[in-house]
This record gives sequence, C-alpha cells and structure tokens, in this order.
Amino acid sequence: MSTMEKNDELRQCTQRLEDILCKVFEQLDTLAEEVVTVWSALDAEGKKPTSKDLAFLQPTIEERLSGNDNYIHGTGVVLEPGELADQELFLEWFYRPSSGKVAPMMLNFNRQSESFYNYQGMPWFTRPKLTGEASVEGPFVDLYGTELYILAFSVPIFAGGHFVGVAAADIALHEFDQLLTRCLVHMKNEAFIINGEGRILAANSANWFVGNMASPPAAAKVHKLKPLSIEWSLVELPVPR
Repeated sequence: MSTMEKNDELRQCTQRLEDILCKVFEQLDTLAEEVVTVWSALDAEGKKPTSKDLAFLQPTIEERLSGNDNYIHGTGVVLEPGELADQELFLEWFYRPSSGKVAPMMLNFNRQSESFYNYQGMPWFTRPKLTGEASVEGPFVDLYGTELYILAFSVPIFAGGHFVGVAAADIALHEFDQLLTRCLVHMKNEAFIINGEGRILAANSANWFVGNMASPPAAAKVHKLKPLSIEWSLVELPVPR
C-alpha cells in the first residue's frame, strides 16, 4: 500500500470516529439549548426555574433512548446546586434498564445518607463547569446508577452568562467499543483509540486490550480526535494486523 493510500485510510477512519463523537455531542447540545431557552424566558418574567420546568425535556430524552441503533443508556440534564427554586440538587434523567423500557433515574440526594449521590465533585460535572468545554470521562463503573462500565459525555449549559449545569449521556463501553472498532477494522495496520490518561477504548487487534493502559510507540502515527477537549487519540502502529 502506498503512503498516499495509508494516509487516506487514516483520514477516513479519523473522520468516521469524529462523526460518531459529534453525533453524541450534537444531541447534548440540543438538550442544553432547550434548557437555555426556558431559563431565558423565565428570567424575562422575573421567575426562578423549578424542577417542573424541566419536564418538557422528557419526550426529547425518551426519543434519544428509544432509537434502534442507540448506544446511549442514560441521558438528561444535571443542574448546578441552588439553580432551582424548589430543589437544591436535581437531575432530569432517564435511562434504559435491562427491561428495555425507558425509566426515570431515581437517586438519593439526602446529604445525611450513606448513599448520598453527590455529583458536585464528579469530573463529568466539574470539568465542563471549570473549562466551559465538552468532556468525556471514563471508562468507570457507574456504581450509583446502572452499574455498567461506562463513558460519561457532558457539555456545559450557560444561561445569562452563568453556569446552569450540564447536559450529559452515559454510554456503555462494551457497546461503544463495538462501534469504534467497526471504524478501526478498515485499517490495514494495528490501531487503537486511547483517552487522555492513555487507557485503550477500542482496538482492531487482539494484541491490545480495552481498558489497559498504553503508550504510543515512537514510530506510531497519533491523530488527535475532535473535539480536542476530550483528549482522545487514534494511534496507528507500523505493524500489519
């Protein structure tokens, strides 16, 4: 294979991967924009939002979770503490349990409880808040939710110049890995995707295992995937599959 053909192969694979990521973030941006619209309307009336003002998101969220080709297991918006008039901590969140029927996520926000779900310190919430950029955290085990090995995608929501919360989605790694691997199988050489900490998210060779840490060899081609804020890279090795 010529150098030009290899470069074209890498470009096509990179584009497929970036299209997958962009699709997830576009859906989250839509949720964020809908929240901003309502917040702006209530602010113009001199009113502070309540938890009931987020109920309108349910049809959009359920549609996201009901698609036949959907790999999102849970999605919704998570609000900055004190943003609502009637709740300190709140999320409008639905997920697909093993039964397959979309259901609301019920979490414990009682600060005195041992199972208190304190999302304020979780990276998928704090990173967008601090940076103003999209984020992908994980993979990690969702101990308080579905108990799946997941990736948490999130985007910040800003209304009237202040941070309102995040629009987020949980994606099961075993399903997302399959989706990413479909792109990588078109590569003639060994290739894998790593996150910012160097953990493998998908690979086209049995020589590389999802979840393991890896450092790209000096001879490897490393392509940063967009959006750059998520710090994912496609690594192509000078080794045929």
